Amino acid sequence: ANLYLYSRVLPQWQATRRASAFCFRRSLSSTAGLDSDDVDVAIVGGGPVGLAIACSLASGSDGNVGASSSSRKLRVRLLEAGKLPSSQPAAAAAADGSFSNRAVALSPSTVAHLRRLGAWNDADPRIAPVRGMRVVESDSDAALTFDAAQISGDVSGEGALAYVTELAPVVSRLVAQAAKAGAQLRDGCRLESIDGNNSFDRQPFLHLRLTNKSSLRTRLLIGCDGFSSPVRKLAGIEAVDVPYPRHKAMVATLEIDGPDGLNGEAFQRFLPDGPIALLPLPGRFASLVWCSKSDRISHLIKASDREFLADLNRCLATGPAPAAPLVTAVQADSRASFPLGFMHANRYASGRIVLAGDAAHRLSPLAGQGMNLGMEDAACLSRLLLEAASNGADPADPAYLLDYETQRQRQVVPVAIVNESLGWLYSLPPDSWLTAPLRWARTTGFRLTNTFSPAKEFLRRSATTGRIDLL
Repeated sequence: ANLYLYSRVLPQWQATRRASAFCFRRSLSSTAGLDSDDVDVAIVGGGPVGLAIACSLASGSDGNVGASSSSRKLRVRLLEAGKLPSSQPAAAAAADGSFSNRAVALSPSTVAHLRRLGAWNDADPRIAPVRGMRVVESDSDAALTFDAAQISGDVSGEGALAYVTELAPVVSRLVAQAAKAGAQLRDGCRLESIDGNNSFDRQPFLHLRLTNKSSLRTRLLIGCDGFSSPVRKLAGIEAVDVPYPRHKAMVATLEIDGPDGLNGEAFQRFLPDGPIALLPLPGRFASLVWCSKSDRISHLIKASDREFLADLNRCLATGPAPAAPLVTAVQADSRASFPLGFMHANRYASGRIVLAGDAAHRLSPLAGQGMNLGMEDAACLSRLLLEAASNGADPADPAYLLDYETQRQRQVVPVAIVNESLGWLYSLPPDSWLTAPLRWARTTGFRLTNTFSPAKEFLRRSATTGRIDLL
């Protein structure tokens, strides 16, 4: 019933409300009543999601609605507590052939959005398209294979399931495009408090207290500041927050046997302690994401290269499934770990505050959808805020923010449920009475799905779009 309400009733009600709001708000300009130091939108968080929103709002275009218009442009200021990278992507790393361990697998829909923003370089030789994928188990010979060329192509028509790239150049290009669009970018600046009441009806601005005793007035505050979001806490938005202290994930940059490395194919094996994923990078390189028990990850981080590679190759080859790639080397100083957990905000919007990206939802890296979901948030929120600006509405108008919350929860919640259910399904202890029947169900499901084209197409489309469309 709740899912039906989210998917059918609320969007219709919101469209009606926006149409009626247009009748009496059209005469208002989004920048009316703003002093020189005030802004329409303040964004906290200088990651890809916050920067993508800044690009769209400052330019007055999200790339889907034609050329930008002065009536749609918003005065935007982005605040980053750390240091924003240079707007010129560094090329030094390419000289020695090394790759950053902060690599991401971007869905075709995310790449299409970055391309519209001018933040994607199709000619970058350090981007690797994923043209195939193998998913295998540790206790059966069942395997699930995907081939972009054989399954209707990808969403963008380019025959790739995903694109693996280092995060740094993506962020640098977004910084350049946001600055070009006219967004005010401020790094080394932290939000400390919000003065007054966070209410749309009772006050036209939020009064933000920043570091160095400076202040800022904004009509709308967007929190893109990570899963421990200070903005979410200042807004009083509660969340379901479940840390996984017994498990961690590690990343590393690897070299694969053979001149072509993984040859464009991603590989994932499910183990009792957690999955191991290898993502193709250009040439013989690959990016590793390994989830396991915290003490084991800590040991792997400290282990010698020889011990680490032996353990990794043994785990990759565990089970009767088809042969796994052979890892021959690990890049120096590329091993790093990070905590795991699940978080989902009960609300994405409250008063004049709205959340996007990890501030609204946090998933384990099991399916690699974290950044893709965040970029879908950015595209959706930008589109609705630009629509509000075109209609002369306040950017914090509840009709638009509730529409954003509804649309995104309809997509994020099913992905989160599937992601966490898979994690639970593969983490049962071997002595549990559920383990044997669920192992049989898993293996049978793998084999049936691999031979049933509609099911494979559904999974592939869900992975490449970040959506599970059940309705």
